Amino acid sequence: MDLAAHFRVIAQNWVRILAISFVIALVVLLGSSLRTKEFQAKELLVVAPGVVTGGQTEGEASSFLAQTYSQYTDTPTVVREAVKRAGLDLSVKDATARISGRPIGDLGFLEVTATGPTAQDAERLTRFTAQALVWAIQTQESARQFTDLLPIQVERQQLQAQYDALPIGSAELFAIQNRLNALNDAEGAIRSRATNKLSVLSTAVPNNEPISPKPLRDAVFAFLVSIVVIGELTVLLHYVGDRFSSSEDTGEVTRLTGLSVLGKIPKGADVEVLESFRVLRTNLMVLEGAGRPRTVAIVSANQGAGKTFIATHLAESAAGLEERVVLIDADLRRPAIHERFAIPRSPGLAEVLQGGDLTSALRKVTDEQFLRVLTSGQEVADPSGVIGARAFRHVLDALRAVRLVVVDTPPAALFADAMAVASQCDATIFVIDVKTSRRRQVRQSIEALEHAGANLIGVVVNRTATPKRSGYYSS
Repeated sequence: MDLAAHFRVIAQNWVRILAISFVIALVVLLGSSLRTKEFQAKELLVVAPGVVTGGQTEGEASSFLAQTYSQYTDTPTVVREAVKRAGLDLSVKDATARISGRPIGDLGFLEVTATGPTAQDAERLTRFTAQALVWAIQTQESARQFTDLLPIQVERQQLQAQYDALPIGSAELFAIQNRLNALNDAEGAIRSRATNKLSVLSTAVPNNEPISPKPLRDAVFAFLVSIVVIGELTVLLHYVGDRFSSSEDTGEVTRLTGLSVLGKIPKGADVEVLESFRVLRTNLMVLEGAGRPRTVAIVSANQGAGKTFIATHLAESAAGLEERVVLIDADLRRPAIHERFAIPRSPGLAEVLQGGDLTSALRKVTDEQFLRVLTSGQEVADPSGVIGARAFRHVLDALRAVRLVVVDTPPAALFADAMAVASQCDATIFVIDVKTSRRRQVRQSIEALEHAGANLIGVVVNRTATPKRSGYYSS
């Protein structure tokens, strides 16, 4: 299905699509209105880095720390402390689901967010989460300072014990005292060293507007999504429902087309195909009320339905009865019969219609004594005009001594050529391909052919399921 057909299906069903989408939006609106309201509060914190090292600027250090600290916001330690300080009846798991943190910009700002069933609950949990996060960072910095001081304190205790054990005037006392002085200076430097700090910049303020649900927003979103989804589902159902089944019932095809099924061509082995064309040939030869048609147009709605395949094999099968048969390629747009028989395309029908000799244009096919082929001939600027002229009827009349003339045509749904050919032939056989033909297109093409005056005598269903052989015939 091309894009134009895609949008045409949607345009034809727009009322249904809008109605279903409106119902879905209404359901979403009601469902969203019944949901529990959720409120949100935010608190802004700022990071002040201690010592900037590694070639970083202060801004880069602040941004890095804000990114790092934001990941601590919903850790069990911070959440547990926040719930404890807030005095809320929440499990750590439930509180974690309501808390989040993220860095803001690249200047070291950190935003703590929490939700709750009321604005006050959200504000309280946000505020105490921020406090717990500040406490956690302070604890972390204190722990780092303690870790740095511990080896100094241990060494100083050991040296002090050695100092006290030495006699007055000992030569080692001076060296130990110098080392103790160095350790005291190192401890002082560590204690006076700046640490990373996290502090509150703006406290949380309750917001009386819930963040969810938002019934109107949800309904509008559902309506827009439904239009797209329902529209595409409509196209898909139309596409699937408009196709033919490989096991299409003969009665169903007859009801759809108003025509009898003259033959069903399977996709199986050569023996099944050969037998199916014998059945088609017999049905055509003994057709009641058709006046034993002498000129037969083979028409399909769409390209790729197999009309050339049907025309070629029908002509060969009829010639097998030792009847004189002519196969004409009247598809002047995309001819294929000359390739099928490996014969020159020109001269052919186009030249004959413009005054050329018919007898010299007819070609005998190797191993087919009773079959002659009239190829399409050279390209023409106006195929419909050439085919629709009276000259084509003269060609058919010139072949009155021939028992059967089979004429291949271009797709009826695409070009008017098929209408012109079919209207000048004694009978028309319509080809339906279970893989590529579409029901709507088939009905429209048949109506157009009937309106053009074509004598539609039946349908051939191409590429049907291969019939099962009985045990008698397969042995």
